[in-house]
Amino acid sequence: MINYLNPDAQLRLEAQQRLLHKNRWGVPPDEVDPRRLVHELQVHQIELEIQNEELTHTLTEVNALRAKYLDLYDFAPVGYFTLDTKGNIVELNLRAARMLGQERKLLAGRPLREFFDPQALPRLDAFLTTAEFSKDEVFAEALPSLRSKSMLMPMYVNAQARAFVDPQSGQKLIRLVLMDVSALKIATDDVVRIITHSA
Repeated sequence: MINYLNPDAQLRLEAQQRLLHKNRWGVPPDEVDPRRLVHELQVHQIELEIQNEELTHTLTEVNALRAKYLDLYDFAPVGYFTLDTKGNIVELNLRAARMLGQERKLLAGRPLREFFDPQALPRLDAFLTTAEFSKDEVFAEALPSLRSKSMLMPMYVNAQARAFVDPQSGQKLIRLVLMDVSALKIATDDVVRIITHSA
């Protein structure tokens, strides 16, 4: 039974029970002599072994979760960003770097607005400001962003963002997801043009 007033009591009890299986000298628990000291040291050693087993197990679980998170984050089909409240890139996944047409390590600290069509900047700024002060997620559709020079078509993205406070730094940041909807936007525009032209 766990003693909630003394959480180490459970650990000590478990260590003493394990020691019974290891005890070669059969030291009575109330005898005060060198053998008693050896007994105490053995109990303490087993307490440390138990704590080490628990830490090793926890570390294994943490590493597995970290690997899973990194896989989901980096290889997601959408661009994930963490921005500061000025709109500068703090962190991003591989897909986001591909969307911006540059290596990830070159993008940290740069303003996201550098990668958007100048005509879209008022919408982008309003969107990020709304995200910063809203308690809910905010959305923007078909924001035109700049493609790298190797891309011939323009790129349009749907955006979803939410503010949060980083527990380590206490700094307010914005999580942003960008989804490339260029093909859908261009196809929709073509259909509208055809309908307008035929009317």
